[in-house]
Amino acid sequence: MASSEGLQIRQLHDSYVCEVAGLDLSKPLSDATFNRIQDALHQYGVVVIPRANLPDDKAHVEFSRRFGEVEKSKYRSPHMRPLPYAEIFDISNLDEKGEVVTNSNEKRITAIRGNSLWHADGSFNPRRTYVSMLRAVELPPASTGGPTEYADARQAYEDLPEETKARIKDLVAVHSFLHNRQTANPDSPLFKGRSVYDEPLARYRLVTIHEPSGRPMLYVTSYAHHIEGMPVEEGQKLLRELTEHITQPKYVFTHEWQNKGDAVIWDNTAVLHRATPGSYEGKYVRDMRRTCVMDSGKGAYGLNSPEDAKNQRNSS
Repeated sequence: MASSEGLQIRQLHDSYVCEVAGLDLSKPLSDATFNRIQDALHQYGVVVIPRANLPDDKAHVEFSRRFGEVEKSKYRSPHMRPLPYAEIFDISNLDEKGEVVTNSNEKRITAIRGNSLWHADGSFNPRRTYVSMLRAVELPPASTGGPTEYADARQAYEDLPEETKARIKDLVAVHSFLHNRQTANPDSPLFKGRSVYDEPLARYRLVTIHEPSGRPMLYVTSYAHHIEGMPVEEGQKLLRELTEHITQPKYVFTHEWQNKGDAVIWDNTAVLHRATPGSYEGKYVRDMRRTCVMDSGKGAYGLNSPEDAKNQRNSS
């Protein structure tokens, strides 16, 4: 069993993000070692594991299950690869035939664009996502881009002026999957003429508590369409301002993917993230696979009905 004493934890950013070295996830993991990883996740929000070496999708799912209930894909798109485990989300640039996606593939490229906006996984669902784990199966050449960026939503809240904190402390944001896709793909015929009010919505407080640390965070994601009790335009203006605040360079960490087998774990109730483009698009394979662990804390359902969560969509 891997020993928790063998881990080396190094902070990578002034306020969050750590790297855990000396961890080989192809080997059995003791409870003590796992607990130390989870503690690091709660403290730092993002845990980078170089050469984590998960041998396959099954091991990826089994490790993720130690954090809680792993979400299964209920509605996998026919335009994505038929991966063998429903718990594995295809975050690659490959189509259902395993070929590199180009801009002509509208059904796949819209999802890639949507993921390039700042978000927390699953915030559009009645039950939100807690942990996400992304692993690199195959990477494009290092010079061709594709890093993942994170933003410290806890520190960003702490740094707000007190008058802003007082203004937003009781506000509720209404989240919509469609809103993210329309924002990222304003000209796509797939989303034109559709109204967010005709599709499922989820309600969460703008300021939520990160339960493991007790720290407030700004739960402001690109799925947030409007704020209850405000005119839509006024609410969206506030959401933009808060997003600009959270994503200032001082709160952002850019993770450069370097090796096959690298993995990153993050806490969606503490940080935001986004994918970034690169010259690899349309040329080189970027095979990334993700699991999502459902939130089981007090804030898991926000202001939504647990009954509605039984048939919620995938975390995209």
